[in-house]
Amino acid sequence: MIHDIFLKKIREYFSFNKKTKICVALSGGLDSMVLTHLLLKIPSIELEVAHCNFKLRNQESIEDEIFIRNFCVKKNIVCHVKRFNTLYFSKKNNLSIQMAARKLRYDWFIELLKTNLYKYIVLGHHFDDSIETFFINIFRGTGIKGLLGIPQKNGKFIRPLHNFTKKEILHYAKIMNIQWRSDSSNKNMKYLRNKIRFILFKFSSFSSFFYNGLKKTMDHLHDENLLIEERIKEISQKITIEKKYNPFFWKIKCKKIEKLHPLSFYLFRLFYSYGFNNMNNLKDLIYAQSGKQLLSKRYRIIKNRDNWILISNESLLKNKDKIYMIPNLKDLDQTYLPINMKFFLNPERKNKKEMFLIDFDKIKFPLSMRTWRKGDFFVPLKMKGTKKLSKYYKEKKFSLLEKEQTWLLINGNGYIILVIKNRLDDRFKITENTKKILGIKII
Repeated sequence: MIHDIFLKKIREYFSFNKKTKICVALSGGLDSMVLTHLLLKIPSIELEVAHCNFKLRNQESIEDEIFIRNFCVKKNIVCHVKRFNTLYFSKKNNLSIQMAARKLRYDWFIELLKTNLYKYIVLGHHFDDSIETFFINIFRGTGIKGLLGIPQKNGKFIRPLHNFTKKEILHYAKIMNIQWRSDSSNKNMKYLRNKIRFILFKFSSFSSFFYNGLKKTMDHLHDENLLIEERIKEISQKITIEKKYNPFFWKIKCKKIEKLHPLSFYLFRLFYSYGFNNMNNLKDLIYAQSGKQLLSKRYRIIKNRDNWILISNESLLKNKDKIYMIPNLKDLDQTYLPINMKFFLNPERKNKKEMFLIDFDKIKFPLSMRTWRKGDFFVPLKMKGTKKLSKYYKEKKFSLLEKEQTWLLINGNGYIILVIKNRLDDRFKITENTKKILGIKII
């Protein structure tokens, strides 16, 4: 019986020993309604529903929401509904309507996962959706990874209907007398997915041959992609000098990248996930001068002599224009500073070698800490004239990353007291006339 076939396959995803909270993304359409019907048959699931109202179809969107709310009341299911101003979000972020809706939907789902402690969020994608994605990516241009369709599982998101076709799901719904809502936007030919869906429908006369052939092809591609992923891991290890994750930092040897063949393929697989998809720009960066960089939305690659440094933009944004105040020495233990450092008033002679020593009477509180700004200058220790900080950094051969992550201790009158971990300003050095010494130890 078709019901037993569906239920057996669905249960493979939910073999829990105790009651487990699951949330199903319910649009009200055929696929998600069939999925919800099946999930309600599994005793170990404590099911909740999440519905997105994108407000794109006027009255129809309202009726979808009412339909789902009524269904949840009838089945005694907790129902979460979120209404989005999708058109505004699309224009504001320069996204297509479909991409805007996708981002809004998944951002909310991630929020629900955190606040409600769901084991999974369950989605109603099926095999036809994977086929459509396969052809969409062909038209847009893609590698093997783009031909794998929609994954059955992606972290906390699972798709139990992944191996069922639309025809099979429709047949099941009719036999089980499941009610659903039709989405008029699925007939709108301005969307590429709908155009592809219409073309694929013409193959229905020999659907079993068509689906079976594509299924075998996608299975082969999946196996080949696993081999490629293993190779990429090996290459990643070979080109890596250092890699850390919190904060993210990846130092890479340029000469080892240059020797990769085919270069464009490896550059794509290594750096596409970080938002770098222009292979020509990446190739140019191999031979660029030190200090050149490429930016994506979330990451940057900096050329630093013979290496690349790939870091998260967030770590730099935290430092940019950030000022940490030091009101006085008395409350220093309660003051948060971006690096570990200790202040000692009149330190013992035996500890002075490990410290920067400052004439305390030349200090004016509150002190502050920040990174460099254009136009900054100081008087390096044992020099008489001023020097621009940018020139000092250049002479020290600081990378762009080192410049942006080097902190300055600033006096209350705006003068730089100390380039932390580097050099004291000569105006604050101790002399034979110094009465009080402030020692700073970097830990």
